[in-house]
Amino acid sequence: MDEATIPATYDFWLVTLSVVIAVCASYTALDLAGRVTATRDNKRLAWLFGGAIAMGTGIWSMHYTGMLAYRLPIPVYYHIPTVILSMVAAIFASFIALFIVSREQLNSLHVTAGSLLMGTAIAAMHYTGMAAMRLQAMHHWDAVFVIASVGIAVVVSLVALVLTFVFRDEKQGPLLKIVCSLVMGSAIPAMHYTAMAAVSYTSMRSAPDLSYAVDISGLANTAIIIVTFVILGCVFLFRWREAVSLRNAGTTSQAQGRQPA
Repeated sequence: MDEATIPATYDFWLVTLSVVIAVCASYTALDLAGRVTATRDNKRLAWLFGGAIAMGTGIWSMHYTGMLAYRLPIPVYYHIPTVILSMVAAIFASFIALFIVSREQLNSLHVTAGSLLMGTAIAAMHYTGMAAMRLQAMHHWDAVFVIASVGIAVVVSLVALVLTFVFRDEKQGPLLKIVCSLVMGSAIPAMHYTAMAAVSYTSMRSAPDLSYAVDISGLANTAIIIVTFVILGCVFLFRWREAVSLRNAGTTSQAQGRQPA
């Protein structure tokens, strides 16, 4: 077995794109948090699930864009069932976040428990995604970076929960949400790239098991990105149409109230 470490490089255009996706997902989370808070009963549950899917897909797409940015000089394949499991973890983390920030009150216990659960789910999403890799190499982990990445995931989750709760009010202007989403969107990739720094590979003679595995090419990753932005776009469109409907309904009610008896 050759113990030489396989050199890895990054495509910085894809790194930048992964950060952009994270920022968009963060803005969507802020927008959806206000909508979930304002609704009740079955409609609230629908917004929770819909928001978790939209936000989770954004986080998951950011992760795989970052994975594609990580270049090794050997073919890399991904085990599809494990990839799907990593997406489930991202959606679960998003559901936890939206459920907690949509509460009327947020105390230290909610923030602590929520950040631990959400951070663990995000870390599970990343390392499950790493476990999906199939390549003719053996991975090696740096425990310091692994622990640091999990710690960052928990801290990022805590900051995201607090910021989302504070800025969830739909009366907040878009500028504040944009600033907040830039902070959150920069913090999420920090965990990802810290975790990527924890792994290195050495080549081995035996071929990997490619059962249920596919080559995630640039075209496939482009499809992931397109699907993500379509989902996020649909959420924004639905929110805009609902806001217009509510505004028109309010205008009609005011007009009826001014009519003489």
